Amino acid sequence: MTTAPVRSIRPADDPFTHPKLVAVPAVTEVKADFVVITPDVARDMLRRNTHNRPIRQARVNGWARVMAAGGWHNNGEAIKVAIDGTILDGQHRLHAVVKSGATVTILVVSNLPMETQSTMDGGAKRNPGDVFALRNEQNSTMLGSVTRKVWLWEQGDKRFSAKEAPTTPELYALVDKYPGLRRSADIAVRVYHNFRPIPPSIVGAAHHLCSRIAPDDAAWFYEALGTGAELALRHPILTLRNRVMTDKDNQRAVSDGLHMAQVLTAWNALRAGKTSLAVIKVPLEADGKVHQVIEPK
Repeated sequence: MTTAPVRSIRPADDPFTHPKLVAVPAVTEVKADFVVITPDVARDMLRRNTHNRPIRQARVNGWARVMAAGGWHNNGEAIKVAIDGTILDGQHRLHAVVKSGATVTILVVSNLPMETQSTMDGGAKRNPGDVFALRNEQNSTMLGSVTRKVWLWEQGDKRFSAKEAPTTPELYALVDKYPGLRRSADIAVRVYHNFRPIPPSIVGAAHHLCSRIAPDDAAWFYEALGTGAELALRHPILTLRNRVMTDKDNQRAVSDGLHMAQVLTAWNALRAGKTSLAVIKVPLEADGKVHQVIEPK
């Protein structure tokens, strides 16, 4: 950005003050307009997307789902364009318009100097817990983590590989669809206070799945999982507790997907009438290598 010559500025209300010398920048005229962006408009803009970070496809997919469902809201976040038309910020939203086929209205700020890109998009991205804190939800951090796991499960990602990520509207919609997720987050916190080898987000997500099938059984199961009280030798819950504690003591790496499979294996055993379970044996897929998560029955 160029700088104009230094000139003297004297405060109008105090003519006796010695003047201060300040540099007055030559300001480029920045333009801001709400623009109706169709897929064709987005494609045209993206032809100038030559100076940007790599595309995060999960983010594109998330916004595309929202746009396709008609859930896009003009939130004031701008697509930023340089003086020469280069896209400085907003490529993911433009790609989402193309992918979804939707037409949306977005604020576009243009005529920006190229060097302004270095200060863009530097704020911390809101995590799911932040999202629910904005709605004044109790246990917002845990509710966010549990809801994210349930969203992944419903997308078919039952190993929680997190190749996709839910958007804020999708997180809100899932809690509105399943208000019991708040209870599941509360259960996750309670279990974690007493028993920590299983990640609390897994406990909450598993409780959600189980309570949709048998709420009373789920309430007892997760209370017993947390306390371990009055469980007979080889009781499925005690066997589960022993398994995860052994894994932790041996510093064995256990994925979230396997933790979920272990919890649901114990749950399914009890639901099938088994009161004794020697080991938590998770069924394997055909290749014999990847653990398979069992659906609650």
